[in-house]
Amino acid sequence: MKKKFTMISALVAVLLIVGIIVIANGPYDEKGLEYTVNADGVTCTITGVGSCRVKKVNIPEYIDGYKVTAIGSNLFYSYCIRIDEDKEGPVYSKLKSITIPESVTSIGSGAFYGCDQLKEIVLPSGLKSLGNAVFYNCTGLKSVVLPDTLESLGDAVFYNCQSLEKMTIPHSITQIGQGMFYDCQALTSVNFSENVTVIGDLAFYGCSSLTEFTVPDGVKKIGSWTFAHCTSMKKITVPDEITYIGERAFSSCVSLENFDIPSDVQEIGVYAFYECRKLTSLKLPDTLTTLGAHAFDTCRGLSSIELSDALTEIGDRTFNSCGALESMTIPVSVKKLGSAILASSGVKTVNYEGTVEQWNAMEKDGTWFSVTGLTEVICSDGTVTLKTTE
Repeated sequence: MKKKFTMISALVAVLLIVGIIVIANGPYDEKGLEYTVNADGVTCTITGVGSCRVKKVNIPEYIDGYKVTAIGSNLFYSYCIRIDEDKEGPVYSKLKSITIPESVTSIGSGAFYGCDQLKEIVLPSGLKSLGNAVFYNCTGLKSVVLPDTLESLGDAVFYNCQSLEKMTIPHSITQIGQGMFYDCQALTSVNFSENVTVIGDLAFYGCSSLTEFTVPDGVKKIGSWTFAHCTSMKKITVPDEITYIGERAFSSCVSLENFDIPSDVQEIGVYAFYECRKLTSLKLPDTLTTLGAHAFDTCRGLSSIELSDALTEIGDRTFNSCGALESMTIPVSVKKLGSAILASSGVKTVNYEGTVEQWNAMEKDGTWFSVTGLTEVICSDGTVTLKTTE
């Protein structure tokens, strides 16, 4: 949990620093918008809102003869969020509509940060780049169409856009950034092409209305917290080329019923499938060598699991509270067992594919089986009686 908030806090800090830099003194147009002339001497960037405080903002194509080609970072942050000394916390403005001219090709980081009354926005058809957190905390935003000309899409662009329902990512985009759709609770579908090769950490965290998802074939890793708390997700299809499933990648996907572990996966991170209550059976591929602590903790419906023949270590409390799991076969490849890996599980039978001598030589935490009804381990050449701890 600490790691998640550290990443997001760092992003917010960067945005605030950028805001201090970009809002500089400059010429003003008649509506109060501030701008700076670009290096070419003929175009300009909108850098501040000055005295402009209307509900509907119409950014002109030209200001004082200069063509508007860019919207600066954090442009409407100070416009939309003001601090009222008589009240605790921020007070949000009533900004409801923004018109952007077709001449704009770039929109900077945090440009519409906190515009919570903004319900839809039409982006220019020639837009090439959207910076980090452009629509951060635009909680009322329902509809955005990304143009096919888009070449760059930053991190956390739609962070906490709780009303956003659908999204289509242009074919030109190859990366879904960190925290891209974080806590987009109304999001029901995201369409993107096979050109996508990277899906960042926290990208779909808390998208509680998503029911199905297909990861493109070009993606090789599922990052940390990527689909955590997608509570309505029943099915996720991932390509066999996935080699890594990160920390809490599918944590609290409480509706997830089926999941095929990709055949090339080498590592499953800590808490990766924590609280996936409806998973009933899993087969871990023979490429898997590392199974993180708590990986299947509280998977209460898990009744069958086939471990990898390449597995070398089973982490702490990996199968904790897997009440439906009654038996397990541990491959001879396993060299280390963590603490309480079977705590509060239903396991009563453990088979070990190696010999009694190999079992005794294995590194094991003294409480590896903890409070289960397990009393012995059946090896290939005999039985080992377990000593319970009171």
